[in-house]
Amino acid sequence: MNDPNSHALAAASVAGTMLAEVVRRRAAHDGDRIAYTFLADGSVDARSMSWSQLDRRARALATALIQRGAFGQPALLALPSGLAFIESLFGCWYAGAIALPVSLPRHQRVRHRLHGIVADAGARFAIGTLETRQRLNTDGIEHSLAGELEWIDPDTACDPPAGAAEPCVQQGDVALLQYTSGSTGAPRGVVVTHGNLMRNSALIAEACGHGPGQTIAGWLPLFHDMGLIGLVLQAAYSGARCVFMSPERFLMRPRLWLQMISDYGACSSPAPNFAYDLCVDKVDHAQKAGLDLSAWGNALNGSEPVRAATLERFASAFAGCGFQRRAFFPCYGLAEATLFVTGPTEHRRTVRRSANGIELPDGDLNGHVGCGRTFGDTQLAIVDPITAQRVPSGTTGEIWVAGESIARGYWNNPDATEATFNGRLKQPITNRDDGLRWLRTGDMGFIAEGELFITGRLRELIIIAGRNHFPVDLERTAESADPAIATSGAVAFSVDIDRSERLIIVAEVRREYGKPAANRAQGDFDREATRCRVRAAIAAEHEVAVHDVVLLCPGGVPRTTSGKISRRNTRDGYLGKTLERIADFAYEPVVP
Repeated sequence: MNDPNSHALAAASVAGTMLAEVVRRRAAHDGDRIAYTFLADGSVDARSMSWSQLDRRARALATALIQRGAFGQPALLALPSGLAFIESLFGCWYAGAIALPVSLPRHQRVRHRLHGIVADAGARFAIGTLETRQRLNTDGIEHSLAGELEWIDPDTACDPPAGAAEPCVQQGDVALLQYTSGSTGAPRGVVVTHGNLMRNSALIAEACGHGPGQTIAGWLPLFHDMGLIGLVLQAAYSGARCVFMSPERFLMRPRLWLQMISDYGACSSPAPNFAYDLCVDKVDHAQKAGLDLSAWGNALNGSEPVRAATLERFASAFAGCGFQRRAFFPCYGLAEATLFVTGPTEHRRTVRRSANGIELPDGDLNGHVGCGRTFGDTQLAIVDPITAQRVPSGTTGEIWVAGESIARGYWNNPDATEATFNGRLKQPITNRDDGLRWLRTGDMGFIAEGELFITGRLRELIIIAGRNHFPVDLERTAESADPAIATSGAVAFSVDIDRSERLIIVAEVRREYGKPAANRAQGDFDREATRCRVRAAIAAEHEVAVHDVVLLCPGGVPRTTSGKISRRNTRDGYLGKTLERIADFAYEPVVP
């Protein structure tokens, strides 16, 4: 149970300070309390760390970094999800270094991305275990980086000498380079300050009601903003216990996520939309028997479009496990705003609206799901991206955000920083608008009755015959057209053919349909019939002709490091004929 001293610490320790100092205070006043628990195999083999243990390990790593002159310098966190990652993160901040979390490469595209990040950041230091370096060496990448990076092994860092001086770090100093996942363009390093992290952590804690004695849980990768800030740093800020496992465990056995929430009574757990669909598809009746999801009060859904059909499917599938519909927490955020921008209020009600802002009746699972409102000093504006003027309520425009959570800009990229982080409204409505520095998110949406609704990406807008189409709407229709198409497995984009924009749909099929016919429970899979159904559904609902429908093997759609579909890479793969198509089904894309 909670005690009054813990609640007093929660309030006192976060006022006007930084997360590294919060951890020091927790270690001094509540050091024996468990801070983080890592489930190494996703269910058992739990490895826990108290606040005092975290403080001691972070100090040891900080000493090694300070001795090497890493103050104010980017330090690569080349570590998988686990306690060592968290120790290294705070070790960077204890030393005044800039944390640079990265995804460990699993295939060629990620290897190239890691090279690009190291070069762009100008990193000279890297924190990684011998196992990590051996893995990189097996991938053929460590040797090429050896001349650029000085490695520090967190397993061999020694405790600092008594009375060792601590560097002076300010809230305006850079804490983190959060490289974007690259779903819409080349990765860029978002410059996040210590003050940004404190402010955004406060907004999340306010929206979710987090505090000491509670437990938050998840499987999201720690190098990604949703896992790093929404789980690890939220626990440090609020004093809640964080229980987590690796993304690989979740993807192999989705039930483990729900079992973790059940076993530890987690009040909050975040995930992208596809994770909820995956649980519905993969968790069978027998596996539900031991689940108790009644304590799950904040089922955060973000990082990709929130779908009403997904919420309905999940709520129906797990109602018998104690899951409450009001627990759904559709939210909106992005790395350039540190993480969190909007979420629901305490009066939970999932609202769906059509593209023109009209509220849809219960049972209608089309339209756009409301993602709540802002908290604290965060401000929203829906803006015409051409004129930079606000648009009327209920009208779709580009989403602009302002407030103390907005990051400083992009690392060593002044042109991109100016274009994205220094938006100026024309004809501000109030004095609060005048002179504000607005983040141009590149996302499109509208506000109705104070709630934000996301409609798509500005740069991914498909314009055919003078009509605007958002990819997410076309993808939703394609997925519902035929049961063979995987959930969250369709990608819509356009290509220029004979000086005209043409619509392309690429979709991966479910695993049961990707098997040889002799092993397939469904019998023969008629690929051409599936293609025709997709064409017909999109023509009927959106009044646009599909130029080509391409069916891919299960898992064939390119995705970002956080699991979102990558429309840009899918389009490149289509034009380059590199997509993993269904066997014996040839396609010939028309190259512009």
